[in-house]
Amino acid sequence: MIFAKLNGGENYSVYPAAIQKAIDYLKNTNVMELPLGRHDIDGDKIFLNIMDMTTHGFEGSHPEIHEKYADLFYWPEGGEKIGVSAYTGKEAICEARPQNDISFLESAVDESFLIAREGFFAVFFPWDAHRPALMLGDAPATSRKCVIKISMDLFR
Repeated sequence: MIFAKLNGGENYSVYPAAIQKAIDYLKNTNVMELPLGRHDIDGDKIFLNIMDMTTHGFEGSHPEIHEKYADLFYWPEGGEKIGVSAYTGKEAICEARPQNDISFLESAVDESFLIAREGFFAVFFPWDAHRPALMLGDAPATSRKCVIKISMDLFR
């Protein structure tokens, strides 16, 4: 997992080329002006999904994992709390949607939480179980969220 601020002065050249490409796209694109939905960056290898996300409570939520893609989340506004834990492959899967490259886990072991706010990004690899869209406060909130899907083939 990677967690950083998009314009925080970090040296992105240490990241793999695919992550650099995604970050460059975000730095050079006003995602607030793009319509909701999918936007190709490099065909099916790297693409952006823009959504207006509404956060929710912890109860009833499940950590998710992916096999084929890493997720790069970026928050141009708002934010969310995200549960994060190591995925070992031993966790029970309560729902699998292989056609969408997503499976939901019953629960997570040793889950930690990060607070994502406007201007930050996070990268979750297939070994990073993550529970997104948790409320930051006591009530749901809606904000723009960008999810860049990066094919794991680009890391090999």
